[in-house]
Amino acid sequence: MERDCLIAYGASMLLLERLMLSSDAFDAAVCTHCGLLGYVHAADGVPRCPSTRSPDHMASLKLPYACKLLFQELQSMNIVPRLDLADA
Repeated sequence: MERDCLIAYGASMLLLERLMLSSDAFDAAVCTHCGLLGYVHAADGVPRCPSTRSPDHMASLKLPYACKLLFQELQSMNIVPRLDLADA
């Protein structure tokens, strides 16, 4: 039982380190209203919310690129992760 606990703890810490700490930093635009990752509009270069297509309520956030990639892969499988920003 102790062996299983150590293996589980080691696996979760390995995932945390690989996905969150060792990855490159990425500047992401996040909608403070709905919590979705935004995109930068090509015509004017302003970040916009994907659900409302509005530049209002957008915040800049640094997160690991692997985390952003994980969010996009989950969205492609119709699982939508939302970020809850407390001090936005």
